[in-house]
Amino acid sequence: MAAILASIILFTATPTPASVHVTINDLVGTWVTVRGDCRDGQHRLSANGDYTVWCFDSISQGKWFFRAGNEVVVRYDSKKADEAIITVLGIERYSDHTFLTVRYQDGSREKWMK
Repeated sequence: MAAILASIILFTATPTPASVHVTINDLVGTWVTVRGDCRDGQHRLSANGDYTVWCFDSISQGKWFFRAGNEVVVRYDSKKADEAIITVLGIERYSDHTFLTVRYQDGSREKWMK
């Protein structure tokens, strides 16, 4: 009986990861990729919904919006329903810059700095 009680206490005390909640104000701006596939690339999320990404020698543009407290949804072609979802996994705020840890739909991850 004591083992069952101890297991219940241990299970309830185990932390579960909370989803990250960011605001639109956190996201708006130009972010530099500091870790990931496109190192030194940039992502610009404008307040009017424009999205631009520079990676190596290519530039892509589209529209973005925010949903579910931690998802950035990007549509590169307004005529298609296709969308890319960038999930914000973490945010670190400092006095002079902010870091975002993000995951793409294919499972790859990057760290961005603003």
